[in-house]
Amino acid sequence: MLTLTRGSYEARAQSEFVALQSELSDLAARAEESVALARARGEQMLINAQSKHDEALHRLELLKLARDENWDAVKIAFENAWSELRHALRPQR
Repeated sequence: MLTLTRGSYEARAQSEFVALQSELSDLAARAEESVALARARGEQMLINAQSKHDEALHRLELLKLARDENWDAVKIAFENAWSELRHALRPQR
């Protein structure tokens, strides 16, 4: 087995440590990018869910104001909006 001198061992360890620091820096950059992408995706999901919520709330108000002769049609529109809202709130996989 080749025995390294103290100086050469320390130099090699220092060199390897510098290389690992570079890998750590690359990992940190990739992590920051992933976080930014996830944040953007989450914000878009929130905007979409809020829009679906607003539509379902609007349809509920219309349902409460509907006359007997068109209540069934308004009910169907509300149920569709409600279904879309529930779907928007489910975790995306």
